[in-house]
Amino acid sequence: MDVTAVDRSAVTGSTLLHRAAPASKLIAAGLLLGAVVSVNDPLVAAGFALSLTGAAAAVRLPLREMLPLAAYPALFALVFAFASAPGPVTGALFVLKAVTAALVAVTLMFSTPYPQVFAPLQRIVPAIVGDALLMTYRSLFILAEKFGDLLRAVRLRSGITPRQPVRAARATVRALGGLLLYSLDLAQREYDILRLRGYESRLRVGAMRSSEPSADAATLMYAGLVLAVAIAFRAFGPGLDGYSWLVTAAGALDLIVGLLIGWRH
Repeated sequence: MDVTAVDRSAVTGSTLLHRAAPASKLIAAGLLLGAVVSVNDPLVAAGFALSLTGAAAAVRLPLREMLPLAAYPALFALVFAFASAPGPVTGALFVLKAVTAALVAVTLMFSTPYPQVFAPLQRIVPAIVGDALLMTYRSLFILAEKFGDLLRAVRLRSGITPRQPVRAARATVRALGGLLLYSLDLAQREYDILRLRGYESRLRVGAMRSSEPSADAATLMYAGLVLAVAIAFRAFGPGLDGYSWLVTAAGALDLIVGLLIGWRH
């Protein structure tokens, strides 16, 4: 997982989703996750996944970096489906729901700075937990850069080439050992710095406001429409079973239109 790519997109992006308020995006993400939980038809779940991908393409989010991250849960869902699903249809539903939920989370992270995603949690969780989440975000970049430097130094000093996988694995383990020691030292130094600067058990993050109210409205309307479709198929399932393919077709159409819009811009 390239954490720097996620942060780069979230902070420097200028898409429609970036212009919406973080609170609106969090509400929309909650509505979409509610839709994913409610759906009980694999065709409807597939339509939601296609539609979300098309929406991300339409606002020009980096799909090449998003889709591999969203596909990771499919591996675990496949294992779970193989172990407990009573049939292939239910197994497909498990996988599609996992991928769709992951796509919602990935879209949120690629369009919203990390501190703004976790800032609302500071009002719910204990202060030390909220501050730990924010400090972890900062430390990830420091440790990622340090790990790259350590791995490069070990490879250069050992003369390791790509044709030596065993030596490369040993070099990686040594670099990870050095990174562990460095992370312990980093945690202690950050704690000392916060105490010296008058840390009072709360790091406050100001909430970002929307720069385009229409972006908030469009985001919430889209999420509400998806949730309404999921509830309709959940509540009136027997009468709508023969029409679930329409949701898949609509999702495929959204994907094609979204790709064309993104390509055009």
